[in-house]
Amino acid sequence: MPKTRNKCNVCGKIYPEGQGITLVVSDEVVTLHSRRCAVKFLKAIIDGLGPDVSREVVKKVKKEFEEIVSKQALKTSKKI
Repeated sequence: MPKTRNKCNVCGKIYPEGQGITLVVSDEVVTLHSRRCAVKFLKAIIDGLGPDVSREVVKKVKKEFEEIVSKQALKTSKKI
């Protein structure tokens, strides 16, 4: 059985399936071979969005992560 191979959409590197990062947005599939390529791709998406749209999304995601971090801090805090 032949191994399936993917091609990174950022750098063009060919890598085996099961490695790398695959993003699926609606019907668009993006394959990325490393974190470095993923960061490049996501930065380009943010830069491509209008300032109003990206500001709102960044605020929303930032708030979600702040809530997660605060919940984790409460779990790990010392209980007296």
